[in-house]
Amino acid sequence: MARLNLLFVLCGIVALTRACRNEQGKDDGNCPKGWTQLDTYCYIYEHDPRTFPDAESVCNVLGGNLVSINSLKEHALVVELIREGAGSVVDTWIGLHDAILETDFVWTDGETVNFRNFGAGQPDNAGGNEDCVEIEGDDSLWDDDECTEENPFVCIRPVNKKQCH
Repeated sequence: MARLNLLFVLCGIVALTRACRNEQGKDDGNCPKGWTQLDTYCYIYEHDPRTFPDAESVCNVLGGNLVSINSLKEHALVVELIREGAGSVVDTWIGLHDAILETDFVWTDGETVNFRNFGAGQPDNAGGNEDCVEIEGDDSLWDDDECTEENPFVCIRPVNKKQCH
């Protein structure tokens, strides 16, 4: 467990240090090819199943993080991206976890947790080792699961965020 907590701390540090601006410092409102825009953010569904920490690392490489969801509108978009990408809604990682302190959920991108959409009886920390959050395929609501499970995932990044070198 200590190793997993360290991994989340390191992922957070990497995400914070990778922030960069576009060359002109302006926002022309575009997302990279294959990404979907909602307001000032870009989203992409990644169908290749990964563990939660690996999924976060892939999103970091793409210039973002696992998706943080802050409204019902944003949740609906993410569910639709999953449906379009997988053909139906399947268990999919989002960026919420309580791996550092049980029941203290945080987003991998540092966003404030101001919206939750857990299913009935969730989060339940079944087996005492469920620290990462997924959108459940059966009801499109959130559920905690073991971070070592492999799921597809959704990444988020600001529009026009250049990848840092």
